Order: sequence, then C-alpha cells, then structure tokens
Amino acid sequence: MSAKPTGPTREELARELLRYKMMEYSEDGFCATWLEDLEWDLWSNMERSDSSPAGQYAAAVSRECRQLAEISGSWWVYEDETCPGETGPVFVSTDRWMRLLAQK
Repeated sequence: MSAKPTGPTREELARELLRYKMMEYSEDGFCATWLEDLEWDLWSNMERSDSSPAGQYAAAVSRECRQLAEISGSWWVYEDETCPGETGPVFVSTDRWMRLLAQK
C-alpha cells in the first residue's frame, strides 16, 4: 500500500502561482501590488493586437495566467461579494469568474 503524498495539489500550486504572476505583473509594470482592474485587464490582454514590446509582454503574461486558471479551476479578483469581509485578492471559481465577466 502506498502512502498518500503530502503537500499541495497541482491545483493548489497553480492557484498560488497564478496569484503570484498577477501580482508580479502589477508590481513590475505599474508599481502597484494590485492594479485597479488587474483581473479584467489580464483576462482580456490576450485578445489585444498590440505589437509593442509592452503589448507582447502583457499578452504573454495573460496567456500564462489563463493556463494557470485552467489548471487551478479559478481566477483571482480583488474582492468579491461571495467573500464578505475579505479584502485584497480573493480566489473565485471559474464558474464565478465567468458570471462576473458576463455582468461586465
């Protein structure tokens, strides 16, 4: 009988790496821990056709973040009504994120 591995799951690791990538993009590019509307900008950057170096970088980060979102089944937002009292980045399910996108 093999022992169950301990430590974070693949999804948990992807979730934390996603948060880190989002915050790193915000800090490096805008000197802000969490740029206003960061979650929306990163989600939509992949569809933009900006061929400047900054635009290409934003699209690459967006692709990475979307891949991590697929693995983790989630996205980070800066507060959400489903988490009353929590401030700062909040982890929401992909289903919840899709509903938020549809409302915007």
